[in-house]
Amino acid sequence: MTLATRGTGRRWLIAAGLFFFLAINFADKALIGLAAEPIMRELHLTHTEFGRIAASFFTFFSLSSVLVGLLADRIQTRWLLLAMAVIWSVAQVPLLLFAAPATLVASRMLLGASEGPAYPVAVHALYKWFPDHERAVPSAVLTVGSAFGAGFVAPAITAIIVAFGWHAAFLVLAIVGLVWSAVWLRIGKEGPLGTHGTHGAHGTHGAHGGAAQSGHADALPEKLPLAMLLLSRTCIAGNLSGFAAYALLTMQTIWLPSYLVRVAGYSLMQVGWIAVLPAFGLMVASPLLGWWSQRLMARGVSSRHARGTLGAAVVAVSGAALALMPTLPAGPALVAAVTIAFSIASFTFATGVLLAGEVVPPAQRGGVLGINVCIATLAGFITPAVMGHIIDHAATPIAGYQFGMMLAGGFAIVAGIVGALLVEPVADRRRFIAYAAARGQGRVTAPLAAGEQ
Repeated sequence: MTLATRGTGRRWLIAAGLFFFLAINFADKALIGLAAEPIMRELHLTHTEFGRIAASFFTFFSLSSVLVGLLADRIQTRWLLLAMAVIWSVAQVPLLLFAAPATLVASRMLLGASEGPAYPVAVHALYKWFPDHERAVPSAVLTVGSAFGAGFVAPAITAIIVAFGWHAAFLVLAIVGLVWSAVWLRIGKEGPLGTHGTHGAHGTHGAHGGAAQSGHADALPEKLPLAMLLLSRTCIAGNLSGFAAYALLTMQTIWLPSYLVRVAGYSLMQVGWIAVLPAFGLMVASPLLGWWSQRLMARGVSSRHARGTLGAAVVAVSGAALALMPTLPAGPALVAAVTIAFSIASFTFATGVLLAGEVVPPAQRGGVLGINVCIATLAGFITPAVMGHIIDHAATPIAGYQFGMMLAGGFAIVAGIVGALLVEPVADRRRFIAYAAARGQGRVTAPLAAGEQ
């Protein structure tokens, strides 16, 4: 029995545990937006104040993603996952004892620091159980877990808020997190596929192996100046699209529920059910878009268009749907716009990783991707505060909500268009190769993908 086939039942149990780990994680993120109206009423907060409190979640979000991601190479992921779940559960407790703006800020900051690394560490843990050629389905399981927590749990959360108050919703999620921790303590194990010495960890295309097998002259150098990589057209395009997509994601989790209540006139329970639709849209659209991108590549379409243009286009389309929302009355058209605006843009995160993998040497890939994540998630820190300021300084709150949504939508449209025009992985690769050749550096990575010659 090989490492890749050992413990088939166990690895799917681990995948199920990670599914619920991310579901709880994203439910915690969504809770603040679903409870926005009662929180603002009880704590007498302006929209600007609430926006700043919501933004506090992202104070240490990006930094912890990088730091804990580095720790994942040295500490078993089972313990990192357990620690994160316990911390974000305990982070809810101060609100149950003393509900005030200061405790809400402290809780959100601790929650963000513990939840920031959740997805990359969960993926790292999962890949220790599944070899490269078997990762598509379990990876999709994690994506579904995220969507499940962000959308499908929303009706249950809103029902608790309506029946028992927003404090009860925080309490329930804290208990659920601790229950998951207890179960994980029993079932959580480290996978047999380590990061060294197995094909399962990195597939068959290691940094040196790819070059050795390829022997092509279009392979990347071993190392390049970090500034050159970050200022490449491909990285700038990916960061721009990723920033816009994360701004939309933040609008969804923080301000969409209040918008649907105050502007569209839906009840909080109706909002809970509407929140299911973008999650369902993401679960359906993401695999289909991934399949379409892969199909285009197989037919010889360049990655610039099969990945870059497609990833930027979904951001622009989402932005157009968001900008259209304020012009639509409550009804099917508005619900459809909400579904499109807050579902397909997240696909750009997947294409951004793939494009970075084409132009960044493997030895520097982790660092560049970590910096890219930090740049994208800065939108989570900026967007809530800006939106709150717009609402409070508009002629009326409704006008502020409408203008803020249109402004965010317009930004996403521009970011998507500029991203599509900028992205050029082939040109970036050739520039990097020429730079290395002029300095006599060796080549160590795989050549251009099919259709890129």
